[in-house]
Amino acid sequence: MGWLKKSLCLVLIFLLLVPASGFAQERSSGTASGGNKYILISNESVDVYKPQSTGKFKINNDQYTINKKIGLDAYKLDVNRPFDIEKHEDKKLQQKSLSKKFLNKVGDTKTFWVHDFTTNEDKQISAKLLYSGTKANVWVYDNQITEADAQKLGQEFDQKIYPLITQNFASESDVDGNGKIHILCYDIQDGFAGFGGYIAGYFYGGDLHDIPYSNKSEIFYIDTYPLMGTGTEKDVSAAYETLVHEFQHMVNFNQNVFIENGSQMDTWLDEALSMAAEHIYTGKPLTNYIYYYNISTSITNGHSLLYWDYYGDTLSNYSLSYLFGQYVRIQANQGNKIFKEILTDTHNDYKAVENVAKKYINSSLTFGELMTNFRSALLLKKDTGKYGFKGEEGFNLLIPKIFSGEYASLRGGGAIVKRAVGNETVPASKGNDITYTFLDEKNPYTPPKPIVNPVSDRDTFINGLSNPRTTVYVQLGSKILKTAAADRNGSFRISISKQKAGTVLSVYAKSQEGNKSESVQITVLDKTPPSIPSVNLVSDKDKTV
Repeated sequence: MGWLKKSLCLVLIFLLLVPASGFAQERSSGTASGGNKYILISNESVDVYKPQSTGKFKINNDQYTINKKIGLDAYKLDVNRPFDIEKHEDKKLQQKSLSKKFLNKVGDTKTFWVHDFTTNEDKQISAKLLYSGTKANVWVYDNQITEADAQKLGQEFDQKIYPLITQNFASESDVDGNGKIHILCYDIQDGFAGFGGYIAGYFYGGDLHDIPYSNKSEIFYIDTYPLMGTGTEKDVSAAYETLVHEFQHMVNFNQNVFIENGSQMDTWLDEALSMAAEHIYTGKPLTNYIYYYNISTSITNGHSLLYWDYYGDTLSNYSLSYLFGQYVRIQANQGNKIFKEILTDTHNDYKAVENVAKKYINSSLTFGELMTNFRSALLLKKDTGKYGFKGEEGFNLLIPKIFSGEYASLRGGGAIVKRAVGNETVPASKGNDITYTFLDEKNPYTPPKPIVNPVSDRDTFINGLSNPRTTVYVQLGSKILKTAAADRNGSFRISISKQKAGTVLSVYAKSQEGNKSESVQITVLDKTPPSIPSVNLVSDKDKTV
């Protein structure tokens, strides 16, 4: 199976914003008349293999949406290599106890099986153990990171990542009996040639089974190039979120396959939980997934939440899964513990989510209705109720995805939004699970506060991201220094004179109607080095300099 059939995870650094707030909803109403109105058309079926027609509106799932302004981080992919559980049911490794004399020590070398994603072949490499902590063994191939970097990576896992995942999700297996998780750092062979996609890391359930090419232990594979940098110096902190993401896959596999003796969780839901783990770790919204949602043409064209599209725009699946997981958390109002409840449910598919939705949101709520409410929330973003994210920071960056075709064939979990232009009626030819929801924009638009990049005392400009329809202002005290309009992609760049370190600037956006966003306070950083000191001559008799 080629690498395109593996689960891929993208982190995007790009922003598009347009207004969408203050809507009223009529579910499955017969008509919509005039005004600034939208029609949400949703397939509430969970059967992704039987597409249903919207009745009038053909779906065109494009490949990844590429924008030249997106940097290298935009194409970071994580892989959860598929593994046939049923075929290898009798090959599960049983936990064993290792004698201390067989435990690895810093300085040891060991041979590992790794996967080459360019040739779809497995091969062996030899790596050296540069850190051994309470839970992590960090192995490094060909000195690609230093011992100090390996220690930094291992300590982050031991002290922060391990307790966070085991407390909020589940525990890992220990098939080799050493009580450790191997972290193998090497340049994952993924065809990266200076641009485009690359694989940041992967987890493979086969490593917990007695099969060919298995490392027969708990192990993650973490990329050193380009994830940790393209030069000789590496930044291992760039791998922290990948570790969080892959560790959730590992504990998820243990809970569902080993403890419950069941199947692997559906990919869309497993990935939603891994991205929820990243959200908990960073303590803030994963805006990169929001930005990709905003530019994705396949989401506009009806991309399914439930169908993991290995051959189309897999990156859109990650955006939808992340946003759906956060929507469920916010609506359930149980905090992050909702993810553990979903994970430990004996169902490993949509039913696990439906169970918590019925328990905490509405006892009569079906999963299909929950998906439609979620799609409405992506459009409405209300501060209260089920049609939004209740004002949480970051989700107001979502933009409407307006479908321009005549009709679509939607898989279960797919949806499109049409702009109403007159008196619309629900077509009799629509699929049985297709619902029409009419949305009416009423309230004036207030833009979200812009995202502003750090500014130093050496900079002569301020840049960042805002709504494409806004003008961005830079203010010092009561004085407006400069303004600039955000371009069609939401980017802005404002020229200013150099500011002293410690100066506090206010940056805000205004809509075309004159409505003002909240201000962002930016403190100018000190990046100017001190002058070169003057030093007297020092002889072999001096004791001071």
